[in-house]
Amino acid sequence: MNNEMPDHQAVSPLDRLLAIEEIKRVKAKYFYYLDLKDWKGWKREVFAPEIVFYVPEFRSEPWTDVDAFIAWTAQQAGQQVSVHHGHMPDIEILSATTAKGIWAMEDILRHPEGKKSPSGFSFLHGYGHYHETYVRTEVGWRITSVRLTRLYVESK
Repeated sequence: MNNEMPDHQAVSPLDRLLAIEEIKRVKAKYFYYLDLKDWKGWKREVFAPEIVFYVPEFRSEPWTDVDAFIAWTAQQAGQQVSVHHGHMPDIEILSATTAKGIWAMEDILRHPEGKKSPSGFSFLHGYGHYHETYVRTEVGWRITSVRLTRLYVESK
């Protein structure tokens, strides 16, 4: 987390707690829709219209178009079975409409026997963190940026 001074006076303690819980629900939907490969739900319920999504191990530049990012993810996921977990969120409400957070994560990606992802693996088990920003829109909190950093990866 950086040292920006959030505008704590603008958000009551109760509103801060409610916002944190709403953001946790958005992240739960992120994992749920991703593992079910429900790309329409993922776009509708999780992301702001404009995002920055950065996964340095797969691409040197971040995605800035939500549709392009979802299309890439759908192609990568193919027939894989995935399980994504987010743990121990550290969410900071910066204002009534902005927040940032870090989530510890674990993911397991398994492709059918004899198949590989377009990135070349048949199995991946990763551990790391999601670094995210959020915005409150007229339909609720949404993710505006993600940087996924893995600390350890097992793959074949």
